[in-house]
Amino acid sequence: MDYSRIVSKIAVDKDSITLGKIIRIDELLGKTIKKYKPYAMIIVKKRFKKKGLVVPIDVERIVKVGGQYVWFDILKEEFDEQVKTAKTIQTVRETYTGDTGFHRVKGSLGFAYEPYRLSRKGKERKK
Repeated sequence: MDYSRIVSKIAVDKDSITLGKIIRIDELLGKTIKKYKPYAMIIVKKRFKKKGLVVPIDVERIVKVGGQYVWFDILKEEFDEQVKTAKTIQTVRETYTGDTGFHRVKGSLGFAYEPYRLSRKGKERKK
């Protein structure tokens, strides 16, 4: 089935409660069977937040497409749980606390590579 027609439509649940806007269709690994399946990527925006959160929902859960809405076989509570997990994944990926191997040293160069990492601990950086 061609899922490109559901892009830029509004996703709603069983009870016609708005979940968010579908921004694209991606092929991701399934939860139980490790094969690529199409997922609708829904952007969830909160008030007074600049950045939205992208949550994947399996396109096999589509019940009906009509007008500018796409109905999914999901409840708002289930969707909110998926939003929480996506939010924790995003914060973990944004903050990387590991050592990059680059440290500021005195000299003409601003940064230098230290292969043995004997100097002070590297600072926390964002990816």
